[in-house]
Amino acid sequence: MARRSSILVVSALWLVTAWLLLAAAPVLCASGHGSLDAAVENGRLSRDDARAIAALIEQARAQGLPEGPLAAKVAEGLAKRVPGQAIVRAVDAMRDDYAFARGALARGGAFAPTPDDVVLAGDSLRLGLSREELAELAQQAFGASPTMLATAARARAFLNGIGFPSDLSTHILSQGLESGTLTPAWIHLFKAVQRARDTGASDAAVAKAAVRTLAEGGGPGEMLHDLGLTSRDMRQLPGRPEN
Repeated sequence: MARRSSILVVSALWLVTAWLLLAAAPVLCASGHGSLDAAVENGRLSRDDARAIAALIEQARAQGLPEGPLAAKVAEGLAKRVPGQAIVRAVDAMRDDYAFARGALARGGAFAPTPDDVVLAGDSLRLGLSREELAELAQQAFGASPTMLATAARARAFLNGIGFPSDLSTHILSQGLESGTLTPAWIHLFKAVQRARDTGASDAAVAKAAVRTLAEGGGPGEMLHDLGLTSRDMRQLPGRPEN
């Protein structure tokens, strides 16, 4: 009888241990990020939060979305001691933005955006660009590449960040997309706007110069020259507008 009881106890302990290992498995296996496991062990994350984060990253992987920025957001949150639920919400919002951005860039499957394109456009949704504006840009893009459309998205986000008139932004970016001349350098158009404002030039004057330059196939340097400025004027300004 005693031997049978011992067997039952051992069996019960084995089942409990197996259950605990299975409970931990979604965090350890699905995440692929040791930082989650370490965060659980040192009390920075609850196991439920870690499992939720791992599930979101796994969902992004299954959707073919960029995972690197999501992992970086988790690492940033842990380093800053952000509450676990806040990290979960931030990662979920990023994943959702990337999914929306990829759909807009793909334009019904006509194009295959790269992960870099998706990140550039998706992050723009947290830098001042609305989903409605991204969808509008996609409608205006015609045959423009996903990279060019993503460039337009980031340029628009930064222009929004400095209060540039919406109708002027639309006019400029529509010209760039239509003519196929909106190179990545145009992301920094907001710097030219800021410098032009400092010299007393109007936003309308900047827009007119930008549209003319894009129609002629030029870049921001030519536009600055048109405004009586130099490339050095733009380099001296901050890297991106404050939101």
